[in-house]
Amino acid sequence: MVNMKYYLILLISVFLSLGIGISIGISLESKDVLEKQHSILVQRLEQEFAVMRSENQQLKEALASLEETERENKKTYESIFNSIVKNKLDGLKVSLIEVGDQGDFSSIISLLKISGASIETSITFESKLFEENPSLDDAIIASSQIGADKSQLYSQLAEDIMYSLLTGASTPLIKDLNRLNLLHSSMSVQNSYDVIILACNDTSSNKKNVEQFNNSFIGLCKEYDIPIIVVENQENNLIDIDQYKKMGISTVDHVNTLYGKLSLISLLYGNTGNYGYKEGCQGILPDELFPADIYFEKNDEVIEVE
Repeated sequence: MVNMKYYLILLISVFLSLGIGISIGISLESKDVLEKQHSILVQRLEQEFAVMRSENQQLKEALASLEETERENKKTYESIFNSIVKNKLDGLKVSLIEVGDQGDFSSIISLLKISGASIETSITFESKLFEENPSLDDAIIASSQIGADKSQLYSQLAEDIMYSLLTGASTPLIKDLNRLNLLHSSMSVQNSYDVIILACNDTSSNKKNVEQFNNSFIGLCKEYDIPIIVVENQENNLIDIDQYKKMGISTVDHVNTLYGKLSLISLLYGNTGNYGYKEGCQGILPDELFPADIYFEKNDEVIEVE
């Protein structure tokens, strides 16, 4: 009986030892497999990173090449552009009125010089003039003597600007606004312009005040038979195409772009129409930039050549 128990215990011990050995063997083999898989994964990741680094370097080189090509193309475009517009407006005198100071129209000034036109009068209104500011409004009302209703200011301002353009003299209202740093002007002699560019350059929330001045001033231009072109940068949204079409006023709503600049020179040359990206425009450019049968004379007339 004792011998039977001994054999059973011995047999159990043998099987336990065998099981433990098998388990240890399997564990060691699994560890080796995991190490091999880890090594393979690391190699693959290193290969992929190497490929990515190579592709990234190639993209950087391609981008640098494209940027250099863009710079060269820009120089070429500017050269061609300047050749197209050079002296097209030779002798034309322009009055530039900027309604607002929130954009840069310096490129338009340079463009006019290249085209041969001269800016005889330049007037810039600060954007603050069209905003609702109680303390500033009180100062404007007190200085301008327009009464307590500021809404009269913009119609009165349009009349005063027109008077100054016609006579070359500054009115009390203009002097007061200049003193308040709300208006900056360079006035010249009487009748020193052939056409007026009205540049909408204000992004303030009070669009109504800007429109009131613009409509009043444009109405006076039509009354005095003075050619006027309304322009704005692509970022602004002050030009109402339908309204200006009804008034017979030419417009450019993307004057800060290459196409807009060409459209402006075309309009100053004597073309008419409404150009830009807004709905209702005739296109981004006139069909014919510089028709052979029209040009602006210095006396504001459009001459038709037989």
